[in-house]
Amino acid sequence: MSPSPVERRARVAIMVAFATNGALPATLLARYAEVKEFLGLGDAAFGVLIASYMIGSACSFHLPGVILRRFGMRATASFGTVWIAVTITAAAVGVATGQPWLFAVGMALCGLGDAVVDVAQNAQGLRVQAAYGRSLLNSMHGGWSIGAATGGAVGALAATLGVPLVAHIAVWALLCVASMTLSAIRFLPDIQGAPDEERPHGRIGRAALWHLAPLGLVALAGMSVEDIGNNWSAVLLSSERGMPAASAGIGLSIMLGAQFIGRMTGDRFIDAVGRRAALITSLVLVFIGLLGTAWAPTAWLTIAALALAGLGCAITIPLAFSVADEIPGIPPHSGVTAVGWLMRVATVLLAPTVGGIAALSSLSVAITCIACISLVALVTQLRPQRG
Repeated sequence: MSPSPVERRARVAIMVAFATNGALPATLLARYAEVKEFLGLGDAAFGVLIASYMIGSACSFHLPGVILRRFGMRATASFGTVWIAVTITAAAVGVATGQPWLFAVGMALCGLGDAVVDVAQNAQGLRVQAAYGRSLLNSMHGGWSIGAATGGAVGALAATLGVPLVAHIAVWALLCVASMTLSAIRFLPDIQGAPDEERPHGRIGRAALWHLAPLGLVALAGMSVEDIGNNWSAVLLSSERGMPAASAGIGLSIMLGAQFIGRMTGDRFIDAVGRRAALITSLVLVFIGLLGTAWAPTAWLTIAALALAGLGCAITIPLAFSVADEIPGIPPHSGVTAVGWLMRVATVLLAPTVGGIAALSSLSVAITCIACISLVALVTQLRPQRG
C-alpha cells in the first residue's frame, strides 16, 4: 500500500526537522575558536566549559518522555526549538559580554532542550516509518547530518565576514525556529487509543530493562565512533601518523562522509537483510574500523579505517531507537528516551576516558579499548533472543 499525500508530506517535514535540529547548535560550534578567544580561556578551562552542553543533555533523565507524552510531538518539537534558540542566544550574549558563567548556563540549558527535541523528532520519525511500513529512520538521521554541515558552514562564513556573534546566532536561531514550526505543522498526529493505553505509565520493569541494556550498548558503540572522529582523529593523524596538523582534519570529514552514505543507504540494507543481520554487520564494521584506526601503520590506511567505522556506525543509533520504541512493558517513548539519555551520558564520559588511557599508555591503546564497546554490543546481539 502506497503512502498517502499526508504521509509523504510528513516524511519531508521530519527530514527538515532533523536538519533544523542539526543546524542550530552546529552554527555556534563552528565559531568555538572565537568563543575561546573572547572569553580568554586556556585549553583546559575551555574544555570544561564546553562540556556544559552535554552535561545539560545528560541531566534530562526521563524528562523528554514525560514532556512528549504530555504535550505531543508537534508542540514538543516546536517549543523545544524555541527553548534551544533562546538559550543558545543567551550563551552567545555570555561570550559577547565576557561572562563565562552565562555561556556555560546557556549551553547547559540548550543541551537540556536538545535532548527533549531529539526524542520528539525521533518519535515522529518512527511514527512516519510505521506509516510507510518500511525502514526510513536512517535517512532521517542523514538529514540531521546535512543540517549540521549547513549550520557549520553558515557559522564559518559568518566568522569570515566578521558578523557579530550575537547577531549571527540570533538571526540563525529565528530561522531555525521558523523552519521547525512550519515542519511540525505537517507532522503526523500522535497515536491515540488502545496501543498506547496498553503500555504502562510507571517505571520501566526488569523485563524491559533486559531488552534496553543491549540497545544502550549498541547506541554507545555508534556514539564511540563519532567521539573518536570528533575529538581524537586529528590528534592521532598528526601526532602518531605524521600528517601535518593543518591537514589532519580530513580524517573527520571522510568519517562523516562515510557515515552520511551509510545513513542514506542503510534503510534499503535493513529492509533487504533484516534488522538483526544489519545490526550485527554494522557492529562488526565498527569493531574492525576502530581497530584499524588504532593500529594502521600509515595515515591513509588510518583514514580508510575511520571511513569503515563511520560506515558501520551509520545505522546503529537509528536502529537502537527503532527497536527501543517497540519494547513492550514500558511507557510510550520511554525506550527512545532511555537510549538517547545513555548516549548523552556516554558523550560526557568517553573523551575523558580516552584521554586518561592515552596518558597512561597510548592513543592507539585507548582507541582499542573503546573498540571493545562494539565487541560487547555484538556479543549481546549474537546471543539467543529472549522473549
